[in-house]
Amino acid sequence: LFCPACLQPGVNLPDYWEQVYPKWLVKLRYIVDGNFSAQHMKMKIPEDDVSLSDGLAYMVESLAYSDHISGAVKAKEISKLLRTYCLSTCQNHRAVNSANAGGKKLRVTGIGPTVCARHSCFIPRSVVNFQKGEHQMNINYTICQALNHQLQGICSTILGYDVAYQWQTNFMKRVQDSNHLQVPEGMDIIAAVGKFHLSAHKLECYPQFSLNFMEGAGQMDGEIIETLWAPIDKIAPSA
Repeated sequence: LFCPACLQPGVNLPDYWEQVYPKWLVKLRYIVDGNFSAQHMKMKIPEDDVSLSDGLAYMVESLAYSDHISGAVKAKEISKLLRTYCLSTCQNHRAVNSANAGGKKLRVTGIGPTVCARHSCFIPRSVVNFQKGEHQMNINYTICQALNHQLQGICSTILGYDVAYQWQTNFMKRVQDSNHLQVPEGMDIIAAVGKFHLSAHKLECYPQFSLNFMEGAGQMDGEIIETLWAPIDKIAPSA
C-alpha cells in the first residue's frame, strides 16, 4: 500500500495521462533522511529471528540489500586507497562527517526511508537499515528502490535530502558501478534540500537546491519526514 494521493500510473491516473497532463505536474516528489533512534541490539542467536514478510512490506529484502552492502563496502575501501573518499565539502553536516558512528552492541544503528514529500507516506520496500551510521551506500539503495516503485512513464523526480550536494556528486557513477542499484532509464533527478536544513548550507547552495526555484515543487517544504520521526522516536526505545 502506497500513498493514495500521489499520482501513480495504473492506480489513480487515466491511461491517456501523458497526453493531457504536463510533465511538471506528474512528477515524483520524494524526501529521504536517516533516523538514529530506531536501533536494534545484536541478538545472541540471530538465526531465531525469522522474518515472515521479508521485503514484502516497507523494509527492503534483506538478502539483496546485504549483497549490495558487501559490494559497496569493498568499493569504498578501494576508493579510500585512491583517495577519492571525502568528507562534506559544504558545512559540517553530521550525516556525512559522522557516517561511521555506531555502537558495538548494536545490530542496526538507524533506518533510512524514502517518503512522498507531500503526504509523508513511506514508499513500500524502500526502508533500509544502517549498519554503522548513515552512509551513501545505504541512502543510494533506498532511493533506487523508491524510484522503481510504480513509475510507468514518469520521468522526473524532485528528491529532497539534507546533504543533496554531497550525495548527488557521484550518485550515477555508483549506480553504474553497482549490480544492485538501478535508476529507471531517462529519469531526471532534481536534487533539493529542505527549507529548514538549507539555512545551514553555504550561500551558493541556495539557488541550486532551494525548492522555491523548482518547477513543480509548489509550496513543498521538504521537511515532512521530520514529522514522522517525532512519533517513531517515542516508541523506538521499546523495539
